[in-house]
Amino acid sequence: MEKRTYTPGEVIYREGDESNLVYLIKSGRVDLVDTYPETGEVVAKRLSTGKVFGEVELIDRKARSSTAKVIEPTKLLIFTHEEILDTLFNRPENSLVMARDVFDRLRQLYSADSLDAEMTKLREEMHETIKKAVVSHEARVVKSHNGMAAIAIPIVLLVAIVVGIRFYLH
Repeated sequence: MEKRTYTPGEVIYREGDESNLVYLIKSGRVDLVDTYPETGEVVAKRLSTGKVFGEVELIDRKARSSTAKVIEPTKLLIFTHEEILDTLFNRPENSLVMARDVFDRLRQLYSADSLDAEMTKLREEMHETIKKAVVSHEARVVKSHNGMAAIAIPIVLLVAIVVGIRFYLH
């Protein structure tokens, strides 16, 4: 077990990093941030004192699925994969904290309320993204039409003058 102190803004790990450590927050707060191509970064979960994170990826041995960012001065206890396995098999009473957080997270992930809330949040984000894209497109169209008018007016005037002069001379 290792103890580390982090300052606000520091990144503990990034999405896609190798998963070989589990973290227990002794003090402070950490945001787990997901990145979506359509909407950018979204805080998926805000964790505080007593919470465990990074355990799911360590158990399934996959890369980190989110980025962990410190949002206030934070002290962490950091455990390796071997230390976690030792705790699970040799001191199961100490593994209850981690197990509680894993089950809480699984319950949240698979509850209907959580899925509905996620879908609502995604709909709102998509609505905002579409609205911004439409406004941006309309601004480009107006600018384009103004540019065409700026070109068309002198041409129409020039044609009118040429027709007028031709009519006058004949």
